Amino acid sequence: MYNTDVNAMIGGKKNAEVIVLIPHYNNLRGLFSSLGSITDSEPVDVLIVDDGSEERPELESLARKFPAVNKFHILCLEDNHGIEYALNEGLEFIRSIGRYRYIARLDSGDITHPERFKKQVSYLEENRDVYLLGSHVIFVDMNGRDVFRFRPPVSHDEIRRKMFLNNMFNHSSVMFRAEALDTVGLYPTEYPHAEDYAFFFRFLRNYRTANLPEFLLRYEINPGGISLRHRRRQVLSRLRVIRDNFDWSVIAFYGMFRNLILLLLPYFMVEKTKSLVYR
Repeated sequence: MYNTDVNAMIGGKKNAEVIVLIPHYNNLRGLFSSLGSITDSEPVDVLIVDDGSEERPELESLARKFPAVNKFHILCLEDNHGIEYALNEGLEFIRSIGRYRYIARLDSGDITHPERFKKQVSYLEENRDVYLLGSHVIFVDMNGRDVFRFRPPVSHDEIRRKMFLNNMFNHSSVMFRAEALDTVGLYPTEYPHAEDYAFFFRFLRNYRTANLPEFLLRYEINPGGISLRHRRRQVLSRLRVIRDNFDWSVIAFYGMFRNLILLLLPYFMVEKTKSLVYR
């Protein structure tokens, strides 16, 4: 593994408080699309963790192509280990730098709202007891057409209650306080393809959370993405997350039952239902 970094603006800017963590694997088209959606309305640094891609992003080229980004860091892993490993390598790198207050997530192919990071920082500054913040999300197909809209609950108590039914945070939309890592640790690796679900439950056990009731992300549904290719294994991991956080409430039992049903349904039926319900 190697890592490098370069200031993306000649002369530099002040140190950014926000770093955007982007794992990448063989999707330069999506990566460039995501980076192009970041504006200079608020200076953010970007950390790309390349998980053993055949074609890797080049640091100097990114700095020239996307000048709105305050500073780029790239970690290149020699082999493909999976997103959990890539994310944890990224978090360890961020902690080693030690100066970022906020960590935001973004996945290759997803489009962030021009003022997303500014809005999230503003909310977290005004609500010092909130440590994890997501938003509403528009799901789109590979051509950018709207498929359905995800409107998770905004208050901590409702999020905590409904987490047993489904993940109440879209992973690519979240921002969290870097200091929380001292308590919640890194992404758990024992829940393949549901590492974010388990990670967010740790926040719920230790801190207050929230979602902004604004559509701050356009999330691309990629037929070749991890969630589709490993759907059965993901649902099994989600069942383990529910089991390990089980609180014997009615909704916890219902969440277990709901995910068991998802194991039996073909994916196209699940997506069709979402497109009809979440318009």
